[in-house]
Amino acid sequence: MTDTVLGFQLDMLKAELDTINASIRQMDDITKGVKEWTVGLWTAAVGGALITPRLSALVGITVVIPLLFWFVDTWHRRIQRKFIWRNDEISRFLNGPDLVKSFVTGQLVNFTLLDPASRSARDQQYLEFISWRKVMWFKSISIFYVGLMSLSVIIGLFGLLGFF
Repeated sequence: MTDTVLGFQLDMLKAELDTINASIRQMDDITKGVKEWTVGLWTAAVGGALITPRLSALVGITVVIPLLFWFVDTWHRRIQRKFIWRNDEISRFLNGPDLVKSFVTGQLVNFTLLDPASRSARDQQYLEFISWRKVMWFKSISIFYVGLMSLSVIIGLFGLLGFF
């Protein structure tokens, strides 16, 4: 199919989709690793503070660990959302009238190739789609980190009240 301009462009579009999907999976792996590191460091900090009498009053400070990792996780999820946005753009193009026009003209119409991270998108919908606040408060992210921070506070309060 690469013997025409449109054929070459469609092959490039397919390659772009492969890149996008691989990038989305990579971001999933990264955020999984971030959560694993969060649990490991948070558990070690809480456990270390609880078994060391002079540090037990500081258990509440461990709230900082999930908070910092929450920002790191959000950062990577925002990058992932850029790839998802581009995937949605490609889907709209492939299912819209411009694809048919492209076959008539022999080249892609109203579509830019090779923008897997949506670097050319800057409209308000796009900015809302990748906004820090929106991404940070996804249930899959926020429940995990808020839960760990809440546990830090609760364990810290119990420690201050002399239960540990």
